[in-house]
Amino acid sequence: MPEPGRGLLARIERFSMPAGPVRCRGSWLRQQGEMRFAPDRPWLPFEAEEWFLGSGIDFRWRAKVRVAPLLAASVVDTFQGGRGRLTARILGVFPVARSRGETTDNAEALRGLAEAPWRPFVFRAAPPLSWEESAPDRLLATFDEGGIRVAVEFHVDADGRVLGGTAPSRPRLVGKSVVETPWSGSFAEYRTFDGLRVPTLAEVSWHLPEGAFTYWRGRVTEFRVLT
Repeated sequence: MPEPGRGLLARIERFSMPAGPVRCRGSWLRQQGEMRFAPDRPWLPFEAEEWFLGSGIDFRWRAKVRVAPLLAASVVDTFQGGRGRLTARILGVFPVARSRGETTDNAEALRGLAEAPWRPFVFRAAPPLSWEESAPDRLLATFDEGGIRVAVEFHVDADGRVLGGTAPSRPRLVGKSVVETPWSGSFAEYRTFDGLRVPTLAEVSWHLPEGAFTYWRGRVTEFRVLT
């Protein structure tokens, strides 16, 4: 009997790695996009780079966000070694935001898991990741290590594209309070880079009582496998 989730995992692997298994130490991408901090706030343009390790869910996202015509903020968002961290500085010097601790660990771990389509080599049955087919086109991915346990349900089409992922809750900062909120992301426009097919468009949303709030959307402009 096949292992749980192996049917969809095999479908994703065939689509994402058409040239066969890829041996690498990770992947890197460059993005352009925009983000906002509340439904009634303006969209702010950003440019970013992101690095992913070849195994697990560790990542590092570094961005420049234009917060005013002549003012930019440097943002670093990471999950590394079982710890999450978010920092933002105006002009790269003056701190305006900092987040770390157990809540941040879980929030960033969930992000790292949800961005698996940008490192599709992790769609393999290997701890600390486990997989379960929750429906014919749904793959439940769970990361469980070091006291952190997060899960994302991926939507997979008939060809093996991951179209998006959902989580019933993710920590969301509202003022000085943390509110567990349903969360989702979507992927589109797959292209082939260095033997991998990865999405080049993505959006991320909170699902509030009044409706979906899309707060981040971006396009991949460069992508490389790190060997």
